[in-house]
Amino acid sequence: MEASSAAASRRRAELAEAGAAAYRVGYELVGPLDDLPEPGVPGECLQDLRMLDGQLAILAGLMRERLSDETVDLTRQQVAAHSHALHEVHTVRFGIHDHLGHERLRRLDELDRGLSQLRLVTDQDQLLESVCEAAAESCGFDRVMLSRIDDDTWVPWHSFARTIGPAERRFQAWMRQPPRIQLSHMMLESELVRRREPAIVRDAATDARAYAPLAQAATQTSYVAAPIISGDRVIGLLHADNTTGSVADLDRDLLWFFAIGFAQIFERAVLLARLRDQRAEVMQAMKSVEAVLDELATTEIELSTRQRASELASARPVPPAVVERSVELERILTSRELEVLGLMATGATNERIAQRLVIGTQTVKSHVKQILRKLRAENRAEAISQYLRLTIGARED
Repeated sequence: MEASSAAASRRRAELAEAGAAAYRVGYELVGPLDDLPEPGVPGECLQDLRMLDGQLAILAGLMRERLSDETVDLTRQQVAAHSHALHEVHTVRFGIHDHLGHERLRRLDELDRGLSQLRLVTDQDQLLESVCEAAAESCGFDRVMLSRIDDDTWVPWHSFARTIGPAERRFQAWMRQPPRIQLSHMMLESELVRRREPAIVRDAATDARAYAPLAQAATQTSYVAAPIISGDRVIGLLHADNTTGSVADLDRDLLWFFAIGFAQIFERAVLLARLRDQRAEVMQAMKSVEAVLDELATTEIELSTRQRASELASARPVPPAVVERSVELERILTSRELEVLGLMATGATNERIAQRLVIGTQTVKSHVKQILRKLRAENRAEAISQYLRLTIGARED
């Protein structure tokens, strides 16, 4: 990856040098014009090949006009010089387009490889610890910062930098006690949350949207940012920049693609963790049921009538845990909700519960909703698991 990045940097420098030379020759032929910057300007933008390409396109158009304009009297030498310069400009522009196309494909491949490595991680804590480094490596950034969004508050959280120097140490010191920043409508981060789209800051010193304390702490001149979206809510932000140069539109797009992929990977990790916890609870409940069934199957049978057997069973002392836990349920739920929860534990549907209790289906749904709220359960399975633990599971104690 580093070798391909170094080769791309060398090719970019070669094209910038060739483009500046072609621009200088063409500028001398068409003469000073208001639409054309001085030849020294492209040299100041060597890293921005798109800007250089645009300047060369304007220059090529002016040279074509001079060659086709019958009112302009050109000598053979001038026609040859214009044609040669126009050829050089087109050659450089073709090289720029070819390089930018291949560069985009190369970086997209690196992004895909980086996300593929993240997909192997299923622990959400590990994902949060590694996301900044993964974004820097796969997207080609020198530094990446992860932030949380808590309602209308922006909280910088983790960061990763390829190189650690004095400036980065100051930034890390700032990150150790990150502020809780109230989002306002003038901030770039508010725009990210509201529009749910990436953004680019080309000059932090002049862009009013940039958060000045962050730019000063990170010594940022330009950077890109993208939201991390879960469902219909922005849960975090990614900021990225390069210490060796300014960022471009491609950097913004790559960080956006990474943020989308990471959000999906993180959601999967959270769901897998919840499923593991739910499975453990269900397995524990099933063990409790198994223990109760074993007790029922091994209880001694006496020669007596059914009525006598019932009297003996009712006279048998109830374990204190059962009494305590039954009282706990009765304190939380109404008698009707206890009936509904008991039927839910048998696997009965809402329609079946309605028929059994002779009430409407909507009433059953209302009872189920209240049960989930009172037990703080996310779904029916979790509510049933709690019911089994607080009733049948008590016998195991």
